[in-house]
Amino acid sequence: MKPRPDFPDSRVKYETWLLLLFSVFIFLIYSNTLTGPFIFDDRPNIQQNPKIRLKHLSVPDLLTAGFESPSRRRPVSNISFALNYLFHGYNVVGYHFVNILIHIFNSVLFYFLAKTTLNSPGLRRRYDQFMLLWIPFFAAFIWGLHPLQTQSVSYIVQRMNSLATLFYVLSILLYAKGRLTENRVSRRWLLAGCAASGIIAFGTKENTATLPERSILSCTALWGMSLG
Repeated sequence: MKPRPDFPDSRVKYETWLLLLFSVFIFLIYSNTLTGPFIFDDRPNIQQNPKIRLKHLSVPDLLTAGFESPSRRRPVSNISFALNYLFHGYNVVGYHFVNILIHIFNSVLFYFLAKTTLNSPGLRRRYDQFMLLWIPFFAAFIWGLHPLQTQSVSYIVQRMNSLATLFYVLSILLYAKGRLTENRVSRRWLLAGCAASGIIAFGTKENTATLPERSILSCTALWGMSLG
């Protein structure tokens, strides 16, 4: 008799396979964008931007790319374009490939955020283990494949949106994990990661200023308390 996914080992196996298949499916859906040319804001920010043309990997060159590019308020995004250029110049396939990978990673993060939320003390007793797997999965599935995400994935320079999402969601996820864990050492690292992710998010795009103030400040306060 096959074990139900209520059991921990079976649940982990189902979760791993679901996320793997989900990731492959997202990649296949967006694979037709791999050869899309540079358009609109791609040109001034990437194609015509000499600051991102790295010849070798060095901190000064990365800082130049980050803070002297046209979108200098978004250094993290600019550095990601510079790293793309370092490895394959202006071959658009590499830029699109990274965009798709970031979107896949964001979808997986969204899954774990939904899962963590449902496992909070106020909600986890309402659902069995089977539902705690499938509800987050379908939420992430809808989010990852929704047409609303098309521009952020297929339009190269809009990687800024995807990177902002990555560090935004990661910050909230680490905050939630830090609040739920009872291990003081783990809480300290999770909340430090929450604050760091929030700071990096601000370097991707200005709209991450909407990251909940409570999340960043609470991360810092709770991290300090965990040292005591």
